[in-house]
This record gives sequence, structure tokens and C-alpha cells, in this order.
Amino acid sequence: MRRGLWILAGVILFGCDMPEMSMVGVPAQVITVQGSTFSVYIRGTEAEAIRTNFEYGSKAKGVMQRGYIAIQAVSGCDIIPGSFDGDPARMVARLTC
Repeated sequence: MRRGLWILAGVILFGCDMPEMSMVGVPAQVITVQGSTFSVYIRGTEAEAIRTNFEYGSKAKGVMQRGYIAIQAVSGCDIIPGSFDGDPARMVARLTC
């Protein structure tokens, strides 16, 4: 039983920065935008940004915009209008280069 709890705790702790399955194996590029830190994954025309720092309250306001900026900065591409989606912890977008 204890071993199972340790495994579960490890999955929870290490899963915080795991990309979606389509991005597994893609190296993350870490970028900080206006105090928000993201691991950004780019594969072809698909992008994913995972916020890795803890933010709450008024500091969390604008996280989505900072994720948008992070994806564009890392990829060097524009985000296709209407393709940016997600929540303050994980954002996805399609790119046009």
C-alpha cells in the first residue's frame, strides 16, 4: 500500500510539467515572460505551453496572454487566429511560420 502511495505521489509531482502525448519526446524550452515561467513544446505547427511556477490572486491575471507571448517567442511563428486555447496552467496553439 505504501509503495502505491509513493508511486502516486511521484506521478502527481512529476506530471506537472508533462506535455500531452503528442509532445512526448519533444524537448522543452523554458522561458519566463513577465514573471510567469513556461515549458514550451513545439512539434511542427503545434505548440503547447505549460506554466511551471505558482501564481495566484492578482499575479495570476494575464497568465493566458503571457503564455501566448511565450509560444510566439519560442517558436518564432505567429499563432493562427482562433487556435489558441487552454487554461492558466496549460495552453495549446497552432502555428503559421
